[in-house]
Amino acid sequence: NEELIRHYAGNLWSGVLEGYGINEADVVFDSPDYNMLQSIKQNVWQFSTAKNYAQMRELSDALLDEEGNLVSFEVFKQRAAVITDKYMKQWLRTEYDLAVAGGQMAGKWVEIQKNRDTLPMLRFEAVLDGRTTEICRPLHGVTLPVDHPFWNRFYPPNHFNCRSTVRQLATGLATDDTKIPGVEIPEMFRTNLGKQGLVFPETHP
Repeated sequence: NEELIRHYAGNLWSGVLEGYGINEADVVFDSPDYNMLQSIKQNVWQFSTAKNYAQMRELSDALLDEEGNLVSFEVFKQRAAVITDKYMKQWLRTEYDLAVAGGQMAGKWVEIQKNRDTLPMLRFEAVLDGRTTEICRPLHGVTLPVDHPFWNRFYPPNHFNCRSTVRQLATGLATDDTKIPGVEIPEMFRTNLGKQGLVFPETHP
């Protein structure tokens, strides 16, 4: 459904730009910001199309009962209302928040690469309060070079509603590799979205 795809993509793209903190009209053609945003825009449209496809499949399946017989209109209407609410309200809000976080960290990654010669270290910074997850809390303070493989897996966001970030430093004592906390993060977040130019990885359910 092209109208729904445009609705999803427009909503999510506005979240990306909010997080990135940039006016799209001000982006210089073929600059690092331009290339990053073009990659993310393609990702957002691909995700929105996949999201719409999944929604249409669920609506199609809702037409039939467990024996494969057509259900009444009233039954379908109730089922469709639940499915539509899930895709257009519940999940879309979470996906929008992820688009904001992904846009913010993608913009930060562009800056990190731009300044890596003078600011070669990154420090993981979690927001420490009652809502901090056991994914990000142990990682707070981990300090490693920009090109350390740690950032390929643990560069934020590391889960839905992740509030963690990184700080780029000129100097800093690198965390010993043997002392990096071993934490498990959801599979879809085991990547550096900024480095990949994505906000929705391929493993998103």
